[in-house]
Amino acid sequence: MRIKSHSDFWCGLIFVAIGVAFVVFARQYRLGSAARMGPAYFPTLLGGLLAVIGLGIAGAALVVDGARFPRLHVRPLLAILTAIVVFALVVDPLGFALAVVALVLIGGLADPDLHPMESIGVALLLALFSIGIFVALLGLPFNLWPTL
Repeated sequence: MRIKSHSDFWCGLIFVAIGVAFVVFARQYRLGSAARMGPAYFPTLLGGLLAVIGLGIAGAALVVDGARFPRLHVRPLLAILTAIVVFALVVDPLGFALAVVALVLIGGLADPDLHPMESIGVALLLALFSIGIFVALLGLPFNLWPTL
């Protein structure tokens, strides 16, 4: 048995794994019936449907030719993950505005063609936009600046 479309095959297996996980985790709740659905009915139904779709995608990948699995680029992956972790760690001590700036600047390292001045401009623009949306419009109680 030869895999003809690696990206479709692995995508299908991920769908199957997520679907099976939903079915397994939903088992701790009462299922019920179609007339009187319990709390596990909808997650079990969706998880099973997702697993069936995943099996279909993975099965088709064994028959139909497709693109090879793309090369994994480590730099963007690490830059984005680091940016998210740094944001989570500094949002309380440095405040929301500086945490957003740090998030964008570190995330900008994922693109080797991005110039530092562009990153700074985007960081400031997104910080102002985020403050406008989350604090001014939505009224979320974020500390904007470092707490002393």
